[in-house]
Amino acid sequence: MPSSTSIESLLPPLKPESLQCIYRLQRYRPSVENRRYPKRRSAAVAVVLFVGRLGDLYVLLSTRAGDMRTYAHDTALPGGKYEEGDVNAEGTARREAYEEIGLPMDREKVRKLCELEKFITGNSLIVTPVILLITDHTLTPLLNPSEVRRLFSMPLSAFLHSRPSQIPSFHYRISHRISSIPHWVIDSIPPPPIVNYSMDDGEVGGKEGRFYQYRDITWNGQGLVRMHRFLTGREGEGVRPVYGLTAAILIRSATIGYDQQPDFPVYAPGQKSMSERIIHEIRSEEGPLRRAVESEGLWDDWKDDSQEEKKSVKSKL
Repeated sequence: MPSSTSIESLLPPLKPESLQCIYRLQRYRPSVENRRYPKRRSAAVAVVLFVGRLGDLYVLLSTRAGDMRTYAHDTALPGGKYEEGDVNAEGTARREAYEEIGLPMDREKVRKLCELEKFITGNSLIVTPVILLITDHTLTPLLNPSEVRRLFSMPLSAFLHSRPSQIPSFHYRISHRISSIPHWVIDSIPPPPIVNYSMDDGEVGGKEGRFYQYRDITWNGQGLVRMHRFLTGREGEGVRPVYGLTAAILIRSATIGYDQQPDFPVYAPGQKSMSERIIHEIRSEEGPLRRAVESEGLWDDWKDDSQEEKKSVKSKL
């Protein structure tokens, strides 16, 4: 168990808004759920924060190795699927962060702030983001080359803004990188990709080459879902932008921490909530998530009682 020592006393000087962000995340609790999720389709990611030299909060991001079976070369958060022995989502996130980037399992050096609501991926995994804060600034990353090619950081507040000039301290380190990237590199960066679980090309928003852009795609017949994309400032070095699930998790983390809505619309018109999309996929789709729920004996947690009653009435007629 972490000690009662205040986090503030363990950190370098913080900007007031950074300290308030940490406190809000510490206090945050997602809505209590009574439903159980299948372990074989469960995963977790670590949103690892640290304090930068100017007192801002930064988040660690990695470039996945090129020979990974899925999402090779993508920009990602440390994380992965549940494994036997993981006690909970925090255990999965910490184990994966240790395996990928050498983040210590020590709960004093790396404090848990909170967990967020569950997200669903395009391949039907249920992902729990776990927000962690590094308090020991002597830590040195140790990358696993079979999983991670590169580690870098971005300000957490970057995911609330559509232009680098609006991001506190961003112009000191990143926006000049974006402006210095050759035009041919910027022009070659595509909008958020057309994912294989969309039913059409969707609608692209934002000017090509800008820091922020989005694509609205049709998600498994459930209507539009907005996929966000943020440049990292390192595209000239071959680093891919932050997009998709990673972008959505970081937008949510920053919104809670800074108690501020992004300056761009987060959701597509009529977009269903994450919980609605999960429920729909379990109840309506004969896919891997539904099969996992049934095989682990969890269907009673998810079945639609009103539909079951209708079936029962029909069977008696």
